[in-house]
Amino acid sequence: MHIGSSGADGAGPHPSLWTTCGREIRVGHLVLGGSHRPAQRVSLSISASSPAGEATWTGLTPGEARRLADILCRQAAGCEAAAATASIRSPKAGPPRYDG
Repeated sequence: MHIGSSGADGAGPHPSLWTTCGREIRVGHLVLGGSHRPAQRVSLSISASSPAGEATWTGLTPGEARRLADILCRQAAGCEAAAATASIRSPKAGPPRYDG
């Protein structure tokens, strides 16, 4: 069995991002199996949060990757909406008012 891995276009490095908590998330194109009909997967690799921690990875079908992308986009939109609502409800504190 052949296992190959590359960037989204089938060649080159994996696109990645670093989270604010210090983890690297790499995205790649994983090819499993022989040359007849290899299984194509989107790979996600998440680095360990500390030197003593463990990294993890998964291979997703194209449909699973699209569903995950949709879930992530919906969650991001929900977080942005909640943050916007919170900033409207609690404006920046200014000097104390005296209506005396």
